[in-house]
Amino acid sequence: MSSKLKLSILTVAISGLLHTLSLAQTCVEPTASQFRTVTLVAPGTTGTLYESGNYGCVGMSITPDGKVFIAKMKSGEIRVYDPANANTTTLAGTIPTFASTEDGLLGVVVDPNYATNKWVYAFYSDPCGLNCTNRAMELARFTYVSTNAANAQLTNKKIILRFPREKNDDHHAAGNMSFDKNGVLVIGVGDNRDPHNSNNNGYGPIYYPTTNADAQGTSANTNDLRGKVLRIKPLAFADNTTPTPGIDSTYSIPSGNLWEKINNTTYNPGWRNDSDDISKVRKEIYVMGNRNPFHPRVDTRSGWIFWGEIGPDANSDALTTRGPSGHDEWNFAATAGFYGHPYCNGYNVPYGSLTSPSTTYGSLYDCKATGNASLTPLINKSPNNTGIKHLPPPVPAVAAYTSGNSTDDDPRFNATYSLTTIAHASESSIGGPMYRYDSALASTIKFPPYYEGKIFFFDWARRSFRILKMRPDGTLPKGDTGVVNFAPNGFTTNSYLDMQFGPDGALYMLRNTSNGYSGGDGALYRVEYTGTYDNTCYRPFDVTVLGPGATQGTTAIAYHQPIQKSISPVMANGMLMLPEGYKGVELLTCPAARFGTSAVIIRLVPTTSVCPPIWATVSGKPSWFPKTESGFPIKKPCECRAFLFRTTTRKRKPLTERPQRHPL
Repeated sequence: MSSKLKLSILTVAISGLLHTLSLAQTCVEPTASQFRTVTLVAPGTTGTLYESGNYGCVGMSITPDGKVFIAKMKSGEIRVYDPANANTTTLAGTIPTFASTEDGLLGVVVDPNYATNKWVYAFYSDPCGLNCTNRAMELARFTYVSTNAANAQLTNKKIILRFPREKNDDHHAAGNMSFDKNGVLVIGVGDNRDPHNSNNNGYGPIYYPTTNADAQGTSANTNDLRGKVLRIKPLAFADNTTPTPGIDSTYSIPSGNLWEKINNTTYNPGWRNDSDDISKVRKEIYVMGNRNPFHPRVDTRSGWIFWGEIGPDANSDALTTRGPSGHDEWNFAATAGFYGHPYCNGYNVPYGSLTSPSTTYGSLYDCKATGNASLTPLINKSPNNTGIKHLPPPVPAVAAYTSGNSTDDDPRFNATYSLTTIAHASESSIGGPMYRYDSALASTIKFPPYYEGKIFFFDWARRSFRILKMRPDGTLPKGDTGVVNFAPNGFTTNSYLDMQFGPDGALYMLRNTSNGYSGGDGALYRVEYTGTYDNTCYRPFDVTVLGPGATQGTTAIAYHQPIQKSISPVMANGMLMLPEGYKGVELLTCPAARFGTSAVIIRLVPTTSVCPPIWATVSGKPSWFPKTESGFPIKKPCECRAFLFRTTTRKRKPLTERPQRHPL
């Protein structure tokens, strides 16, 4: 496909080439015997990673020279493993925190330019304590000063970001962080709500008479940073200065965040109501509608963000009244969006609504944006909401699984993977990295090209290790073609809270405990590949981005709407105007038996799977519609063909139809 089309036809910008993965997919999957698991820091050794009580080592970050910074949740310690000193760590510093339940030191990450600036970032609950009026979450930058291993320390604390936290609740802090290739920092923040308080009973926390039982005040609140995945770019300022934390002082807002265009009066994505006060948004938000987004990881090439969503606690479906059994989710975001909590869970399964301060729950929420009058629209009317009321249509989970019995439980994520047997247990989904093979890297232990573009996923509670074989369009294939077990030689099934690929291309794994929540006997391991490498089968996993789907000012009333929605309102002077996030149109002809009358159907093709396809009927023959089907052959009913179209409002010229198959 040409990257540039004339005559004001939609420009198709391809970010990276869409590579055929056929050769990569024919590479033989390595066996367990082709790996070895090396213990870098053993449990209970000198320079221990032991942490008393529940929760222990919560996160790590690896420097270009192979040092590993490790965050201990309750003690607030940041310890450093140095490859030059086997089976031990040194104390870099202790960060004062409020350590209770899920609060404490929540993550550590080194700066992309650590080799020269020695900056290290920590995310934590401030030490104010429970019931403190001014409780907050903080992101701070430190400088790692090291004259020798014995006196290395974190100095020059600078607060980058600070935001309020519930003064009497210590649930769901989430945490951990990662940088993308442009120096943008991604942070996971929990909803800070008690799911068992009052009348929620483990279902979606929307009981608004009790503040800390209502995630409408956090996750679904556009003016609050809790229950979110944040994207900010820390600014480089000197250690001898102390700027006030805030936008354009200690950090900037990168392009692509959820409310980037909200102040543009012409911006109308189809769901915003003009009565909303559009100033009540936080520009740091990339993803909202999260309960506990655990360990968001960024693919440095595509920019995709992956995370494990630790979901609600209900252990049974009550689909017509209260909602689904609590699903943990595995999610990714190619673009900013709303992910449903506390109104929807899993594959956009709705909870029952609460429309008054009583304990009586009403109709189910309209989690699939159907417009059905019997359902409750996603309008945040809670008195605890300080943001705008009208919310975007929610994005469903890529994969979801439960601790109870649910009709849409994905068995591939259960403790014992079997397509016929589901072994239910507690679940705690942990976000993992996508592997990127570097053929030029001089390492004898790096993972082979077979794993290029594959995502490593772990469940802390279930102690289950999976590999996710994502497609370049963001979808996850069914069955074993999409999810498989990973059990390298020497691997011990423990409860790991973090995993990352190091600069040597090997997989580092941070043990929290031997078994779920119990104890805190931490350890550090490295999984090394010992087999041979075949660079001829290497094909980079490059995501194809087609777009932009629309120009600013495009009206898109069809956004996320179901079939039979007329497209005439999105026509302008004979031109089809696309919603934000969509890149093309597929044309389908279907027999009368399918739709009652002989009809022509169109399907708006999303840029990624984050936006669902829009189905609509065509009334009449708009000017952009092919005059004949010659050169646009449809060989069988409902066979798709894509064609390009214009989205500008420039001088009108005849549209050039160009039949082609969908490129993904």
